[in-house]
Amino acid sequence: MLVSYFYPPTRDTGAQRPAAMAKWLARLGWEVTVLTTSAFGRERTESEVGGVRVLRAFDLQRIRARMAGHSRVESLFDSDSYSGRPHWLSKVIVPEPLAVAWAPFARRAAMAAHRERRFERVLTTSPPESAHTIGHALQRRGVPWVADVRDAWTFEPLRPDFPTGAQRRLDEGLERRRLGAADRVVCVSEPAAADLRRRGIADPVVIPNAWDPDDDPGPAAAVAASGLLDASRTSLLYTGRFGSHGRDPAPFVEGLVRLASGSPRVAGRLEVAIAGPLQPSERALFDRRDLEPVKVSLLGSLERETSLALQREADALLLLAQPARSQLINFKLFEYLGSGKPVLALAAGTEAGRIAADAGISPLVRADDPEAIATGLAALLGQGIPAPGPDAAATHAYPAAAEAMSRVLESVGPA
Repeated sequence: MLVSYFYPPTRDTGAQRPAAMAKWLARLGWEVTVLTTSAFGRERTESEVGGVRVLRAFDLQRIRARMAGHSRVESLFDSDSYSGRPHWLSKVIVPEPLAVAWAPFARRAAMAAHRERRFERVLTTSPPESAHTIGHALQRRGVPWVADVRDAWTFEPLRPDFPTGAQRRLDEGLERRRLGAADRVVCVSEPAAADLRRRGIADPVVIPNAWDPDDDPGPAAAVAASGLLDASRTSLLYTGRFGSHGRDPAPFVEGLVRLASGSPRVAGRLEVAIAGPLQPSERALFDRRDLEPVKVSLLGSLERETSLALQREADALLLLAQPARSQLINFKLFEYLGSGKPVLALAAGTEAGRIAADAGISPLVRADDPEAIATGLAALLGQGIPAPGPDAAATHAYPAAAEAMSRVLESVGPA
């Protein structure tokens, strides 16, 4: 059983790793049952396909969606804008609101499914952290449990701080009890794994994210992407959203301003294209008049296949990861590697930067250094920047990541 709150049809980034792992683990011979939420709706064909069965547990968020006149919870990428404000319950419920809205129903569904067909392993993935309660419950019934941590729990957290010391202590205690109880822990990044080792909670295996070789955008997506970029300029494309701690676009915009003021002729050859939703404050950043003569194209949210096709159309791709979050390892980095295009990596001091450097991406500069960013932009528009090394895409593809996860699952032994 693979327990993941985020799973298709939602387009949120958190669904990509669980969906790919389910598919590729099934191809390695595992019979996979995915337990997820019903809040995002269902896919058109959701009977057991390719060795993957999907179960959807009730979610109180469905009631909130109906009260707003919707049949399901919308993905961030279903809109061209978003607020970025956390729900008020995130300051009340420990570790997060889904511990009440979804986890109890998911636990009940997991127990019923286990009675129907006894699971040999359970793999839970967070965030949300409450997903691990299902793994702990099945473990108590004799099922070996692997906890997959996509974003660290209390280390450099994306979640807002709890307002009281009692809540913070409870959160830290839950992290220690849950992850400490798992038979094995997997982390996406080495800094997050090192933190758990340092605190004596777990000794994780590191299995980074990857890109899916099946995600060929196809001819229809290529047609949809055609003409979105200005062929008369060098295009630098960013896909996805900024919107989390460690991906602040303000220093990048300041770097653009310095390039525009110091080398306007060079800057006039650049198009910065952004395909994804923006917060109002982010949109205002890119509307600055002093960015001229740089052309800024705000393309809004696109279908994922169109975004992938657009990555292959662009002259270069933009990666943004600030050292305020050393564990940050952007999912889009792996999509970028799969495209084979040059990457301007503003990621020095992060796990994303380490992987980018290993892949032969250069220059590699800090995302909070506008002067270095302006220099990197000038290099892109001058002599150009190299594409990743030829082996980078294969090294960071999901077949290899799923094989690593399969070895971890096998290592915890039979039920």
